[in-house]
Amino acid sequence: MNKRLNISSQAELEQLINRYFDGETTVQDEQALRETLADCPWSSDVIDEARFTMGYFAAHRNEQQRVAKKTNHRQIIGIAASIAIILAIGGYALWHQQQSNDVCIAYVNGNVVDDNDKVMALIANDMSKMDNAANAMTHQLSSLGEALELDNE
Repeated sequence: MNKRLNISSQAELEQLINRYFDGETTVQDEQALRETLADCPWSSDVIDEARFTMGYFAAHRNEQQRVAKKTNHRQIIGIAASIAIILAIGGYALWHQQQSNDVCIAYVNGNVVDDNDKVMALIANDMSKMDNAANAMTHQLSSLGEALELDNE
């Protein structure tokens, strides 16, 4: 179970717990105790009390994982909202160009482009690049989310 101390019985674990509460353990002993309590199948009043008393370690770790997971979900939602806004603006620009006879002018590397078809082609090209980048980011975040969910199981 524990390679450092090789705690192989309930009695050995209870002795280590008593040494811990008497202040007679090393840092390595305390780490081994926490690891053993998290994984061992034994149960007694002494073991259950130690689990309860030392449970704040597990609660703190679970809280950190929950906050990290919530942060990842917020990032994904933020990216999705950004993509939706970009696509809406691009769609509106394309729709507006088709609905009106207004002149489109773009400045590309300091040069004026005033041909409507060329300006719309530039916008479509930029939107395509942003869409590809957004899809790649969404795929990466989805993979990260799946990895975090597997890690939490």
